[in-house]
Amino acid sequence: MRGRKVIAVLVFSILAILVVIGIILMVAGFGFPIFSVIKMRRDRAAALDVMRQLGSASGVYMAENDGALPAAGSKGADTWAAAANPENANAWYNVLPRKLGHKGVDQYAANPLAFYSTENILFLPGAQYPESDKKLARPLFAIAINEKLQGKDDQREKPVKLAQITHPGRTVLFLEQGLPNERKAAAQQRKYDGSPKGSAKTFVARYGGSGLMTFVDGHVEFIDVNEVEEEFYGYKFPAQPEKVVWRGTREENPNRHPGH
Repeated sequence: MRGRKVIAVLVFSILAILVVIGIILMVAGFGFPIFSVIKMRRDRAAALDVMRQLGSASGVYMAENDGALPAAGSKGADTWAAAANPENANAWYNVLPRKLGHKGVDQYAANPLAFYSTENILFLPGAQYPESDKKLARPLFAIAINEKLQGKDDQREKPVKLAQITHPGRTVLFLEQGLPNERKAAAQQRKYDGSPKGSAKTFVARYGGSGLMTFVDGHVEFIDVNEVEEEFYGYKFPAQPEKVVWRGTREENPNRHPGH
């Protein structure tokens, strides 16, 4: 009889433990989505602060350089050596962080790991940087300058001037840039590569279908991927044309084929 009581107590104890475990798992299940929302809001706020600072620094840069927009950088591979090349001293990723009292990307060549930390003004905590050491081989940018605002001058990038922008309040200057591990915001986009130059085809929606853009006049907005438009070889993003402009004027479309 005593043995049966012991067994009954053990069974009851096991059942009680299983109930407790079930309750813990259920609470954890409810808590995980809440934690994800809190993290997304925190990441979004951090990105918003960075994009606003880039807008302010760009305004200062333009005032000091006869209205010229920050440069995208020279052509070629986006390596640590290229970032540190004296020809790229005025590239946006070198000159703007310095204006904000931070290091330029060129100064991280000797310590690439620090580039992927909050020490770097261009680091976004909500971006999905690769976990492997592949990210150390070259700088991967979670923010990019609008490559459509770059002209050509003897094989080098030549940014346009503020006076050439007819709608500065709607023309993109910076955008959140997709990284290799991140999911494309739209099927028409090209594979993300973390380049310092971007467009609608590399814009990433990190916050529930939207991402951040800094416009030429310095203000920042959360933009839904469906509000982004760019024609490219016959296809078009669903969009409101007046929402986002990629060139100096709404009428320009360098990718348009004859007859389109």
